[in-house]
Amino acid sequence: MLSTRISRGGFSLRNLAGAAALALVAACAPRQPIATGEPGISVDPNQIVKVALLAPLGSGDPGRERIGTNLVNAAQLAQADLTNADIDLVVYPDAGTSSGGASAAQQAIDEGAQIILGPLFSTATAGAEPVARAAGLTVLSLSNNPDVAGGNVYILGNTFANSADQIVAFAQSRGLNSFGVVYPSGIEGDAARAAAEVAIQRRGGVLVASQPYNLSVESINSAAPAAAEQLRRAGANAVILTDGPTGGLGLMAKGLRDGGLPQDAAQFLGMQRWDVSAEAVSDPALQGGAFVAPDPSYAGAFVGRYQSAYGEVPHELASLAFDGVAAIGALISEARNQGGEPFDPARVTQMSGFAGASGPFRLLPDGTIQRNLAIMTVQNGVASVAQGAARSFDTVGY
Repeated sequence: MLSTRISRGGFSLRNLAGAAALALVAACAPRQPIATGEPGISVDPNQIVKVALLAPLGSGDPGRERIGTNLVNAAQLAQADLTNADIDLVVYPDAGTSSGGASAAQQAIDEGAQIILGPLFSTATAGAEPVARAAGLTVLSLSNNPDVAGGNVYILGNTFANSADQIVAFAQSRGLNSFGVVYPSGIEGDAARAAAEVAIQRRGGVLVASQPYNLSVESINSAAPAAAEQLRRAGANAVILTDGPTGGLGLMAKGLRDGGLPQDAAQFLGMQRWDVSAEAVSDPALQGGAFVAPDPSYAGAFVGRYQSAYGEVPHELASLAFDGVAAIGALISEARNQGGEPFDPARVTQMSGFAGASGPFRLLPDGTIQRNLAIMTVQNGVASVAQGAARSFDTVGY
């Protein structure tokens, strides 16, 4: 049963009894004993654990307000599932800013928070981190920026490194090992390119060509023919397009095909979701391509639950808050059963990982995340699953 109280930080949703647990994903290998990690506050798992959710509310920006509300709703859904774990979830608006993150974290700590979930934005996470660290609190940020990960901060957002690793592995499983990378210039594009290059090298692939472009119609039309020629001459049989449908993905794909890089010579691979755009999925230049995405068999169930509860389709980031609450509940439950601190770093980063709304995930010692994703292929204007997300981590390296 849920009870609600108004506080200076927002509202509290206390779950005293749940219906079903989202437990830790079981690995085939025996579970390693929990070791003592960096010192933090001591948390009694047999008592109600106070969880602060820092959400991008209070900025006045309609987009951020919608995301923030969806995160709160999803966290409440996960809280209702918990068994063998009692949490007091209080929401603190952080406005998505560094100062907002710092002040929200401080208020949460002053009101007795024992772990922080959020913020979403890396700027707000950077603001909250030193405040939480000084108080000995673990932070499960919803950001996907690895620059804010590490120490007491673990990120739940999917990273370019994770997407690159899984799309490279898929290509190699299909006999493709000569990679080209085509990416937009700028901070995000450079980060995606670097992630792709690391994944190719780590998995023993060969990077034969790399081509940047500026995000404008004129620049893409100008760069595409030379890029196509470079990729063709270098013998690239797998071309990673790091851009997404809202950027230059479609125009660059068309330019490469028109520039003399045929589908039967090089498969296009996506590090971002193409299926968020019907236009992208039906684009002739992207037919035969493959991209990473949350496994529909998981994500569809979450979307259905959310829509049934709240009457709308959730924002694609909403599942991050669901995963955070589910992981916190699983850690508390395990500590009740096995002893030890629920948020000890060794427990948080155990190899078995967690069951999430969009598939299994695990938190890594450097604060980043591995999410098991599906590989989708596009044929005849339809995106379908070519390879489902691995159900556990016993056979998945990282």
